Amino acid sequence: MDQRVVVMAGSESDRPHIEKIIESLKYFEIPFEVRICSAHKNPDTLLEIIRGYNALPAAIVFIAVAGGSDALSGTLSFHALHPVISCPPDAPNESCLTNPPGSANAYIANAKNVGKFAAQAFAHLNPRYRKLIEQYNREKVMSLEKSDKKFLKRFTGGS
Repeated sequence: MDQRVVVMAGSESDRPHIEKIIESLKYFEIPFEVRICSAHKNPDTLLEIIRGYNALPAAIVFIAVAGGSDALSGTLSFHALHPVISCPPDAPNESCLTNPPGSANAYIANAKNVGKFAAQAFAHLNPRYRKLIEQYNREKVMSLEKSDKKFLKRFTGGS
């Protein structure tokens, strides 16, 4: 089964934040698409886009990138048959946390964490993602151990 992430942004002005998300997706080799559609300004188009993805025989994770009053996350999570992660460019943004019942989305404030979450969501479908998650975790631990040794050497002293 095909796996992909669909980044749905409310505006082109969200591009710097989108680029951080893309960087994290590329690390985990997750195929992605980026769409621009405002839930406030063109809701009919948004619903048409969602219906199109719902009809695909694919595992999809939506990433909603919208600031301000973020209607995008709530609309996506109500109408989509796939999980939705809200990753607002103006985090912390609580508007995507207070959606009405029936609009269930996850929230990730740090764009750099989106790729790992998506890889975890797809890991049961694709063993490559499991390996990349394990590699990522090893790299993080090695980096911390290296920092520990450096700090121990540099900042050890006293009587």
